[in-house]
Amino acid sequence: MTFKKAERTQATLKIALTGPSGSGKTFSGLILAAALGKKIAVVDTENKSASLYADMDKGPLAGIVFDVLDLEPPYTIVKYAEAIEAAEKAGYDVLLIDSISHAWAGEGGLLDKKAALDQRGGNSYTNWATITPEQERFKARILQAGIHVICTMRSKQDYVLEQNDKGKSVPKKVGLAPIQRDGMEYEFTTVFDIAMDHNAAASKDRTSLFDGQIFKISKDTGAKLMKWLKGAKAPAPKPAAALKPQPQAPAPAEEFPEAATTSPQPGPQMITATQREKVLRGIKALHDLGRKDETIWQGITAHVMKAKNREVTELDDLTSDEADLVVSYLDAWAEHLKAKPAQDAGNGRAS
Repeated sequence: MTFKKAERTQATLKIALTGPSGSGKTFSGLILAAALGKKIAVVDTENKSASLYADMDKGPLAGIVFDVLDLEPPYTIVKYAEAIEAAEKAGYDVLLIDSISHAWAGEGGLLDKKAALDQRGGNSYTNWATITPEQERFKARILQAGIHVICTMRSKQDYVLEQNDKGKSVPKKVGLAPIQRDGMEYEFTTVFDIAMDHNAAASKDRTSLFDGQIFKISKDTGAKLMKWLKGAKAPAPKPAAALKPQPQAPAPAEEFPEAATTSPQPGPQMITATQREKVLRGIKALHDLGRKDETIWQGITAHVMKAKNREVTELDDLTSDEADLVVSYLDAWAEHLKAKPAQDAGNGRAS
């Protein structure tokens, strides 16, 4: 284990734009996207607002062409991840996600999921143990994307509690905060906060290009970022062995990309995003029929152990084959409960 001299190497840019509704996040995002690449994709959760800027014949967006995917609720992490993967596979240079606030606070987002868990009972604090891993996977999927990614986030007025001259705690306005989980904005290369007058300032900037400046985002902003990026050392080429195609079954389009392995034999195909969502739907159906978390998970683990002679401790431990078994098992269990009175439903195993 040895240290080596640190060097800045070229990577893809990850940019965030924050601001209240009407500040110009979508407009600015498209301007930046056009400066970062020629082939542009947009994921739109804002009621098709990006498409309003299509085919413009004058102004900063004149001549900019982009493809759009209108994302509808529920705004699940799986949908966002699949959209990112689709943009990568289609060969886009840059992806604008407008916005990622819905993944957190929109219909079907993580806060909705947390509220549903709380309603089922249990400890409100420990229920975050289900939400946090999903947020971390979402964050990692954005940051590890092999293309430039621009994310917009809505902003809201933020407050802190301060003691007044009478010793009482009172709320005080401290500016705007993005509608996403606390700290999400610090993961990006650069974060531009846009005000209602459309002027922007960099609240976080690893490039140091925009420190202390207030300006309107333009193509020049993107050009500066690209110049900074290209000034870094080119990434080392992959070894020839890594470039040689390995025979293997094609991965489903909806699956999260797996990390590269140095093993000559591919490992088992793990649970896909779509399978994960089907399992969660099956679990919810059993919740609605009165089954408890512990009972459901005991049934799942026992079923996998019986079928595959393998112990699993969490959902993401399942292989793709095991996930299909679990989905069928949960469906059968739900049908069993529906067909019999509750008192005859058994101890958590479908007959």
